[in-house]
Amino acid sequence: QFLLENGYIGNKAGQGFYKKTDQKDEKGRRVILALNLETLEYEPSRKPDLPSLKLAKQIEELPKRFQALFQSEDKGGRFLQEYFAALFAYASNRVPEISDNLYSIDDAMKAGYAWDYGPFEVWDMVGVEKGIQLAEAHGEKAADWVKDMLAQGHGSFYKSESGRRLYYDQSTRSYQPVASLEGMIILDTYRGQKPVLKNPEVTVHDIGDGVLCLEFTSKANSIGEGVLRGINETIDLAENDGWKGIVIGNNAKNFSVGANLMMIAMMAYEQEWDQLDFAVRTFQQTTMRCRYSAIPVVTATQGYVFGGGCELLMHSDGAACAAESYIGLVEVGVGLIPGGGGTKEFALRASDEFHEGDVMIPTLIEKFKTIAMAKVATSAHEAFHDGYLLRHRDEVVMNTWRNIAEAKKKVLDLAEDYVQPVPRTDIKVLGRTGLAALYVAANELRLGNYATDHDITIAKKIAWVLCGGDLTGTQEVSEKYLLDLEREAFLSLCGEQKTLERIQHMLQTNKPLRN
Repeated sequence: QFLLENGYIGNKAGQGFYKKTDQKDEKGRRVILALNLETLEYEPSRKPDLPSLKLAKQIEELPKRFQALFQSEDKGGRFLQEYFAALFAYASNRVPEISDNLYSIDDAMKAGYAWDYGPFEVWDMVGVEKGIQLAEAHGEKAADWVKDMLAQGHGSFYKSESGRRLYYDQSTRSYQPVASLEGMIILDTYRGQKPVLKNPEVTVHDIGDGVLCLEFTSKANSIGEGVLRGINETIDLAENDGWKGIVIGNNAKNFSVGANLMMIAMMAYEQEWDQLDFAVRTFQQTTMRCRYSAIPVVTATQGYVFGGGCELLMHSDGAACAAESYIGLVEVGVGLIPGGGGTKEFALRASDEFHEGDVMIPTLIEKFKTIAMAKVATSAHEAFHDGYLLRHRDEVVMNTWRNIAEAKKKVLDLAEDYVQPVPRTDIKVLGRTGLAALYVAANELRLGNYATDHDITIAKKIAWVLCGGDLTGTQEVSEKYLLDLEREAFLSLCGEQKTLERIQHMLQTNKPLRN
């Protein structure tokens, strides 16, 4: 009432519950005041000190994070308990009033309000019995059918069985398949089965019809030694034991944020050049293995598909990419060039676009700028234009949850008459002619203030690989030749102080440094 009486109605009036000022704090940010509800005076806003939140941030697994929050007795824990007590009671009493089944409510909240998990999924994480107790402790009442479910010996709203996700149907008092997931492959439903292969960074599932699905389980799905080893072992297994093919995919928010930057940083800082050379060589051999194995390898992507994740995508036999896939070779942001075959692959794709009698330089410059400016396609559709996806090979899937199923179909189609490819030896590179043009293009970026001096250093390394090095003229070279140039350029940049500064800044702040 005080705010309304004084016309403090929000941003349009210049103040409301908060008030912006022209003052700056020690970090140069504008000072924002908050209304003290007791004194009705504006005071500097303070971030609440919530031990429960600090504890939860240290827990990676979401169910355990929820359980920790619900057990907390500080202000944050009590707020969540009260909030979810009301939510659990309300959601359960809306079945069957607004929906005949509980999963439709979860689906509506995720699709309509961008929740990662619906109320019944969160309730399962907390524990059904615990949720009922929580509701009653706050004066709320869960629906009778939930208590009946527990009395019948069913302890969760959802469960997985034989690769299918089931939900508790209160009308039949039994578990039924979730109809909205028909035709989709949800890897959580395979957790109860013994994996075909597993290490700390990958899990390989049998998703039926002779197809394997390799799922990343590393932090942020980054690609390190465990992932590379898992890919090679899975390809060995598929080739030797008669599997039809492999899907590389997961149901995480992001397919992969790229290579394990911490691993690269440690070797670069300690100047372990032999180890770093081995690591980069292993990455290159793994992406090439995806391209030239005896069985089809297809990727299924969504969210961030950065760096090494993009290189895996580009070297697969095909891809089923969710429309909301953000695809890009972003290594320039940390002072490097794509070193897992990405730069080589752009040289190869440029060569495939060269035609007799055409002027080849514009095509080369286009490929060069995509890498040098760390361009990220803002959708899978845009990725075709940027050269990350190929129209004759890759497809866009509108429903993110269908990408693994579509990738599996692609594997089965390819497997029918699959012929193991042969490494290319006919890649046309332009040598010094191309280098001259790309150096001019790099200088234009510098003059336009699109690039720093170190960006130009990196750009010249990219140009060196794309053009095949210091060749006197246009020649045809092999993939191995270009990979050697790529690896040499990558290692040389790891010895640059400004590159190490970029890597350190990214690891500390998760933001790129322009130096």
